[in-house]
Amino acid sequence: DLGRFPDGTDEVDDALAAALRASRIESEPRPDIMRWKYRKLVNNLGNAVQALCGARLQTEAAREVLDLLVAEAEKALSAAGIDPVTEAEDDLRRADHLQLQPVAGEPRAGGSTWQSLQRGTAVETDFLNGEIALLGRLHGVPTPVNAGIQHLMHEAAARGDGPGTLSPNELLARLVP
Repeated sequence: DLGRFPDGTDEVDDALAAALRASRIESEPRPDIMRWKYRKLVNNLGNAVQALCGARLQTEAAREVLDLLVAEAEKALSAAGIDPVTEAEDDLRRADHLQLQPVAGEPRAGGSTWQSLQRGTAVETDFLNGEIALLGRLHGVPTPVNAGIQHLMHEAAARGDGPGTLSPNELLARLVP
């Protein structure tokens, strides 16, 4: 989806979205595109959890870390006067458009942050969890879990650790002492 910053759409947006749809890329012009971008930001806060813990995300500890990341984000965004679309709105929009499928018979190993850590970088985390940590600092909202996971990703990249080097329990213990 696309739109103007900070808000609005025009005929260029309409034409671009139509061209993308004609190329089988789902796209809608959104006059409130920043609300959608902030929902995507919140949705992607767990990327670092996947990178650090690998495929072991279906555990209580991993879910707890994810919940803490999102709770901090919601408080920081609210304090900043940012109102993302709801999870329900996002789910409705995504519907069946975003389905992860094996490529050439290979299952998906991980997302973009996982891939970054595999390459030895953690810069993407600065624009996800780091954005929440920055908003927290600017608006007086503690965000220790987002800042902590950002720091852990940089440490892992500096050591050359690949994805999945921490268990969810280890990650939780390092983020919530």
